[in-house]
Formats: sequence, C-alpha cells, structure tokens
Amino acid sequence: MYLVFDVGGTFIKYALMDKDGEIGETDKFPTQLDNTCGLELLVNSIFEIYTKYKAKNIEGIAMSLPGLIDVQNGFVHNGGALKFLVGVPLGRLVSEKCDNIPVALENDGKCAALCESWKGNASDVRDAYVLVLGTGVGGGMIINHHVHHGNSLIAGEVSYTLHNMDRAQVETITPIETIDEVGHTIDIIPYIAGSCCSTLGLRCKVAKYKGLSYHDVKGEDIFKWASDGDTGVQNILEDWYFTIAKLCVNIYVIFNPEIILIGGGISVQPLVLEGICRYVDKLRNISKILTDIKIGTCKYNNRSNLYGAMMNYNQLFNE
Repeated sequence: MYLVFDVGGTFIKYALMDKDGEIGETDKFPTQLDNTCGLELLVNSIFEIYTKYKAKNIEGIAMSLPGLIDVQNGFVHNGGALKFLVGVPLGRLVSEKCDNIPVALENDGKCAALCESWKGNASDVRDAYVLVLGTGVGGGMIINHHVHHGNSLIAGEVSYTLHNMDRAQVETITPIETIDEVGHTIDIIPYIAGSCCSTLGLRCKVAKYKGLSYHDVKGEDIFKWASDGDTGVQNILEDWYFTIAKLCVNIYVIFNPEIILIGGGISVQPLVLEGICRYVDKLRNISKILTDIKIGTCKYNNRSNLYGAMMNYNQLFNE
C-alpha cells in the first residue's frame, strides 16, 4: 500500500491507495500556512499519518502540491501559495522522516493531467492537455501518458500566457511573486491567463460589476444571475468563455494534442463546456487546420490529484 497526499492551500487530503489506484481509507486536515514553521508542521503531519498506517506495509509516499517541482530530484523550486516550500528538498525530508521509503512529488495541475491520462477521459489517447480552472489556471501536457516538463520544468504552464496586453503595460509590470493577496492579481496583472481565464478572475469581474467583494461571489451565484437575465453577468460569462476558447486554440496549434480537457470545480457546470465549445466552433473558421480540435471535460475533480500523484509514483518507481 501507498500513502498519497494532495497538499492544497486550505486542506491536505490523503488516502491509502494501492498501485492500481484503489482507494482505502481517506481523510483530510487543515494546511498550516505559517511561513516560519510551515515546513516542519507539514513534514511532521505526514510522519504522524505514516506512523498511523505503518503496520499496513507502506511502500512509498506520493504527493501532489502546488508550485514548480523537480520530479526527478524531489525538489520544490517554488511552492506557489505555500511560501514555506520555496527551495525545499521535500522528497528527501519526508523520506528521511519516514524510514527512508521512496517519495514522489508532482505539481497539482500535472497530477490532474496524469489522472485523466491514467483513469479519465484521456486514457484512450497518447497526447492530451488538461486545463484546470480554479484560483489560477493549472494543467499539464501529456505525451505518451507522461507529463512533458520542458527545459526548465514550466512546459504547459499556460497560466503565464499573455492575453490582450498593450505596449504601455510592459512598462508597469509587477512580478506576480510580489503580490500577497491573490485577488489583487486580477487587477494588477489582468493580461495573463491566470487572471483572465481562471474561475477567480471570473468571480472578481462579476463581483466588481455587482459592487461586491469577490469573497461573496460563488460560481453558482454567477450562473444563477445569468439565468435570471442579468445581461451584465451574461456578457462577462461570454467574454470568459471566449477567452478560454482562444487559449484552447493556442494550445492546440502549439502542442496539437488529441484532446483538451477542462477541469476544476466549475467544469461540472455543463454551460461551461457548452460556452467554450461554442466559441471554439466559431474559431475553427480561421483555418482547416483547426478541424480536428476536440474539447471535453475531466472525468475526475475531487480525487484527481490523488490519482495523479499515484500515477507519478508508479512512473518513477514502479515502471
């Protein structure tokens, strides 16, 4: 058996799992975001859970977490929202704490992509791209059922692609790493996909239109207002669909995957896929080379990072 962790900004989910992805016990606990001792708290929490299940012959630990991850060396270059993970050899630290068993790390968006390639809606194709819409825009490029990481580990990080940026904005760029409040990113750096294509970006735009805080606007509220005939919200939604459709076309012509899958909690709303596909169909008219672009939704959401982390472990240690 294996222990699999999905480390998020709010909760850390974990599960007992066999190498085929069959889940036994599962639970979660709050993420401690203390920048001073967060790393120690994380490693100790993993050790406590390992100790709890050690009698079940735990062979290894698989982890999904945010940030820029060196999978081969178990090293976190950038922990995303988890600032205490910057420049941390997390794989080694967890392994040393837990009887030196193997530990595999992978970025959460790439885990979602691996999950779909293994058990989801990309299991029958070689090459796929998974686009996860959430607080930011995550995802990953799958080539022959493996994540393509690229020269400096950023392949597929479309959150940083530029959209509708004008020349004057080049002179006022603010590095995203210096922005403390995630909601402020939408106003400070509005021209990257992480702002204009994310679910958070959508919520912020609707909140601004409604005169509310984005904290008070949920996805279900947006679709309710649109359904009730609020033309302002309807137009914001249509712009959002169109922007994501353009991103999908760009992904397609650069990578040419057999399928692009849309994930994230908001993707369970059928209107999202319908809206994106409506504009992708219009954009096909640009050229015949766009004829075969195929867009779908992910099969898994809540457990996708757990499955993907296990798949990453298998590829590192069980192949």
